[in-house]
Formats: sequence, C-alpha cells, structure tokens
Amino acid sequence: MREERATPIVLAAFGASSPQAREVYGEIEARVRKAYPAHEIAWAYLSQHIIDKQRRIGVMLPTLLEALQALHEAGYAEALVQPLLVVPGEEFAAVKSATCAGLRVIVGEALLSTSQDIDAAIDAISLHVAADAVNVLVCHGNKRYPEFNAQLLRLKSAAEARFKNLIVASIEGEPGISPLDKARRRSQQMGNAVFIPFMVVAGEHILNDVMGDRPDSWRTIVDAKNPSCVEPLGRNHAILDIYLRHIESGLQKLEKERAND
Repeated sequence: MREERATPIVLAAFGASSPQAREVYGEIEARVRKAYPAHEIAWAYLSQHIIDKQRRIGVMLPTLLEALQALHEAGYAEALVQPLLVVPGEEFAAVKSATCAGLRVIVGEALLSTSQDIDAAIDAISLHVAADAVNVLVCHGNKRYPEFNAQLLRLKSAAEARFKNLIVASIEGEPGISPLDKARRRSQQMGNAVFIPFMVVAGEHILNDVMGDRPDSWRTIVDAKNPSCVEPLGRNHAILDIYLRHIESGLQKLEKERAND
C-alpha cells in the first residue's frame, strides 16, 4: 500500500522579470516550506507576457495548468493553489477557474478577501508608516474591470482613517493617481515622502512608474526633498502570515471534502 503524501501547495504568482523580485519569491517559498515542511511546494506563473519574456532568455516558468499537470503526473490526486495576489480580481478569477483532469484543486483566498484581511494588512504595513513624512501606499488597481478595485477602495478608506499622513493611490483604475496631488501638497509641508508598495514584489511599476526619473513618475509628481521606498509585501512577515492563514484554510477545506467523499 502506497504511503499517503501531504497535499502539494502551488504558489501562483503574477510573475516578475527583475532578479530582485525573484529573490522575494524565494524568500516567500522559504517561509512556506518552514510552515509546511512535509508538503511539496511548486510554483506557477499567471502573466503570459512574463512567461514568454523569460522563456526567450531560457528561463522556463510554468503556467498554472502546467504546474497542475506535473503534479498529476507525479501521482498526486489533489493540490492546493495559493495565489500570491493582493485582491480577488482578474487574475484571481482565472486561477479559480483552473482545472486539471484527475486532480482535485482547491484555491486559497487572495490577500484582501475579507474585512479582517484588510485590518490585518493595515497592521502589517504600520511599521513602515513614518510619522515625519507623507506616506503613499502604492497599489496596482485594474482599469479594465472597475469592480475588481472594490477591496482597494475599502483598504484606502480604512488605512487613511487610521493614518492621517497616509495616502492610497493606484497605478491603474481606482483610486488612481489623483491622490498624488494631495501627497505633493503634504510633501511640501513635511519635506519627506515614503512610498510603500502594496504589491508582493517591487517590479517594473515600482522601479519606473513610482521611483523612476521620468516627469510622470510618482516620485517626480510628489516632489519631496527626501523620497524613499520601503520593501514590498513579500518581505513583510505579517503579510505572509495572512497568506499562510489562507493556505491553512484551504488545506482544511480539502480535508472536509475528503471526509465527505
């Protein structure tokens, strides 16, 4: 009789091109392995653009379907997919619809899935909120599907109510970049500005759109004397605790489904 193996955990990330961002993924994997040492940890990537770009230089990143098929071929009957996504938005919907014949798949929740998650995330970033600066929380947002910005708008309302010197803006969609006008006025009063990436990794958006030298970069718009940018969410242990709770909830859901078979 074959020994039963622990359910594999698939970490599904949007993907990133920069080596610095990929280092963050490695740190996330180490944290998950420490929490679940008996489980195989696999990776899947959600951005076809990133996958194609990396494959052109010989770096083979598996799609979610490829990762699930590999686990099925390895003899697993089930898998937990934990998306390393911030909101239950466009990419999350794609993950939720993923299937693999012969493999039971459970999907964990995105970072901001409940009001409890939002409160925990605000607690997690609180250590980065400087008292002597205007703080700008950098979200991604979605310009094509406004409904997927709902959790970011709830985050904005709760975070700005808690920290009077914090402003939430987004690269795309709502709340957009219009809050940067307020951040600019605040920076002229306070002198300093701290950009807090509300993204798992600090990829091209942070390097160019936020901290770049272009006239339309956030750093240029805010025009603070001493701008700085802190680490992304993937290096925030309290944020990873939220993802770990979602992994645990997913494993418990799998166990219940198994018991009902």
